[in-house]
Amino acid sequence: MCRLFGQHAQPPFDAVAPLCTAENALRFQSHRHPHGWGIGWYVDGVPSVRRGILPAHADDAFTAAGREIRSPVVVAHVRDASVGPVLHENTHPFVHERWLFAHNGTVARFRDHPEVRAALEAEIDADLRGRIRGDTDSERCFYLFLSLLPERARDGGGTVSEVRRALAGTTRIVQRIADRRGGKPSSLNFLVSDGRILAACRRGRTLHVAADAGPRHALVVASEPIGAADWQEVPEGGFIATEDGVAVLRHALLGGATRAPGWGSPAGNGPRSAARRPSRRAARAPAPTS
Repeated sequence: MCRLFGQHAQPPFDAVAPLCTAENALRFQSHRHPHGWGIGWYVDGVPSVRRGILPAHADDAFTAAGREIRSPVVVAHVRDASVGPVLHENTHPFVHERWLFAHNGTVARFRDHPEVRAALEAEIDADLRGRIRGDTDSERCFYLFLSLLPERARDGGGTVSEVRRALAGTTRIVQRIADRRGGKPSSLNFLVSDGRILAACRRGRTLHVAADAGPRHALVVASEPIGAADWQEVPEGGFIATEDGVAVLRHALLGGATRAPGWGSPAGNGPRSAARRPSRRAARAPAPTS
């Protein structure tokens, strides 16, 4: 178990309230998720990440980072370690080029079955596999996600549709590898951003979204409601994304999602996308259904 927080707002936006001071702020949630923290944001389009291995509520550096951030996109995470020791290398968000990635959940049987770990790593492109530094299932899910993006999008600049396909492919591959033995299934709530797009999907853990949350018209996704915003629960199998702080897309990541009222159609102006050639690996992944 972990807790996620992602925000896309019109700048300048102060992130200290949802991270540190609002009701049920992420810092408060760290009492139940005490195994380190991480905050990622963007400066001139380049990701900056702060991490700590102390509980966020006991680490002044967490509050200091929250006060410092003035970024349209913020990705934050407090960890309850299920796979891998409490080390900086195992602390979210993970970063590659412009991408930030955080995970709430666990790949089933990853810790106790080496063949699951090996099969998951085999699905990652070789040039990305060598960049893995930690022990977690989450970091491997990140590099699998990147492997499923078109190659030119791995440095940033992908479309919402490409991100959705890559998250859907990641979910399918993990389920095929880790869940085929039966038992408790994998839980795969993912949060990703390249500084323009912020996207999240729900599979097996709680996830909530609030639009127009505050004076800068933020869209916020979080494992638990924070503050007094008008929160809605993202349905199981749901996907939500923003692009450039304006577009909002809500629909199913995979087939068979439970539909909430109003779920399944774009809100706002809708995402901009272009038909582009998928990568070799992305072309293999089944296309998600809406």
